Amino acid sequence: MEQADYDSPWKDVLDLFFDSFMKLFFPSAHAQIDWPRGFEFLDKELQKITAGAAVGRRFVDKLVKVWLKTGEELCVLIHIEVQGTRETGFEVRLYIYNFRIYDRFELPVATFVILTDEDENWRPTEYLTEVLGTEVRFKYSAAKLLDFRQRWEELEQSDNPFAVVIQAHLTALETRGDGRDRLEQRLTLTKRLDERGFGEQVIFGLFQFLDWVLWLPDDLGAEFDAKMREYEEERKMEYVTSTERRGIKKGRQEGSAEIVLLQLRQRFGALDEASQAHINALPVERLKELSVALFGFASLSDLEAWLLQHPLPSPPPSEPSVTGKADNGSVRES
Repeated sequence: MEQADYDSPWKDVLDLFFDSFMKLFFPSAHAQIDWPRGFEFLDKELQKITAGAAVGRRFVDKLVKVWLKTGEELCVLIHIEVQGTRETGFEVRLYIYNFRIYDRFELPVATFVILTDEDENWRPTEYLTEVLGTEVRFKYSAAKLLDFRQRWEELEQSDNPFAVVIQAHLTALETRGDGRDRLEQRLTLTKRLDERGFGEQVIFGLFQFLDWVLWLPDDLGAEFDAKMREYEEERKMEYVTSTERRGIKKGRQEGSAEIVLLQLRQRFGALDEASQAHINALPVERLKELSVALFGFASLSDLEAWLLQHPLPSPPPSEPSVTGKADNGSVRES
């Protein structure tokens, strides 16, 4: 009853709802950020910075550049870590990451941690070391997902999309081993998406998170689909069509470019040749990510931005057929 990896869905919702994430978990920091100015994800830079520095398995980490509401031109890099298991050396690793990010950009770095594990007593908040009169103290902001169990009613009434993310993750922990209970709770959470007044793009993104985190075996999954179709007919609306649901599942299982292209055409119509070529050349894991991410796209420009953020790997010298990339990040053949 447990999906083996929460990494992809958390990355997706952080990309979609970063503003909402900061507002719910770290409201004081959120209030100091100049949101109209925008923000920039620097995940590829983070991968380079943390290469060789990892202690244990990372769950999710994100690097985001934001600007503060100050008169000066000040840029702050926010390092977000979502940690799903208790880890020896966790505090040291965060300290190393924080310093490496500072060393790379020479800008202030704020670290925010979300602890999604089930150990009530594990609440790391700082790294402290002292030797021969030299002391280093690294303190960071952390939030424990388990604490939100006591705030369920607040989450239920919230119009923040990340309230649903928290509810879904806690529900996944509580319903392991009980498929029937998980089915009923997933139905409740899914039906509430429209009642909360979320827009279509937000609903699509949250639907995919619920679909992944509150995974159901085939028989219960089919029952869920049937009950959702009944609900959609009653409400004269739909969250995700049956065809799209099958496409999501098949796309995840097979990483099929054909399935992903079909999903995109159903939503946005014909695609340009460069985008199709890029998608056809994506590796299986990237296709699986795209099959989930595309339901958060509002237009083809979102697809183009995603493709730019996920360029194709450079071929080895023995494969000269690919000579470069077009301006939109797609493959250009020789």
